[in-house]
Amino acid sequence: MANQKPLLSMRNITKTYKSGEVETQVLYGVDLDVYAGDFIALMGPSGSGKSTLMHIMGFLDRPSSGQYIFKDREVSGLSDDDLARLRGHEVGFVFQAFHLLPRLTVTENVMMPLIYAEVPEIERRRRAIEALTSVGLGERLDFYPSQLSGGQKQRVAIARALVTDPSIIFADEPTGNLDSKSSDQVLDILRDLNKEGRTIVMVTHELDSAAVAKKTVRMKDGLVA
Repeated sequence: MANQKPLLSMRNITKTYKSGEVETQVLYGVDLDVYAGDFIALMGPSGSGKSTLMHIMGFLDRPSSGQYIFKDREVSGLSDDDLARLRGHEVGFVFQAFHLLPRLTVTENVMMPLIYAEVPEIERRRRAIEALTSVGLGERLDFYPSQLSGGQKQRVAIARALVTDPSIIFADEPTGNLDSKSSDQVLDILRDLNKEGRTIVMVTHELDSAAVAKKTVRMKDGLVA
């Protein structure tokens, strides 16, 4: 990595939440570089700040102070609209709770991010089917989330994260709601995506899950340990 620039670089990132008079500091000056092709497991006990850090990396939240450079661009001072654009084009998210819309089919769920990106419908459908086929759900295109197992729902969520062809995928406890067999399938998919060149940052507290990553970053008390 000596000559390669990081895909994203954070320096001295802090985050403080304010509720009335009460201030709660969660991040205390995090330094982190993520390179294209990395597969990083972000580990640490509850309250260590790992989910907060992921939300800042994925443009869902802003740091209170510090420097965040993404693809050579300082992003901590961008407008909400600019952050939303970055979120829509550059990052994909996979959450523990799947966040699928129950009244939409699997294909329609995966097409959703492309609607925001103003991709024409024929192209949306083609890309959604391609993404679902890549995670082994080509036979389930017209199913609804209620007709799927937990592991299949998470694979739909991975397909939805892939469909915009993002620069980086963030997975927040992606196996947290799954049995061990489904967990293994989801981790295998993430590993295969990384082998294809996808950059992945995964928050997890499970050593088994972290074992599929190439690097482990441990957090403790709001800092990279």
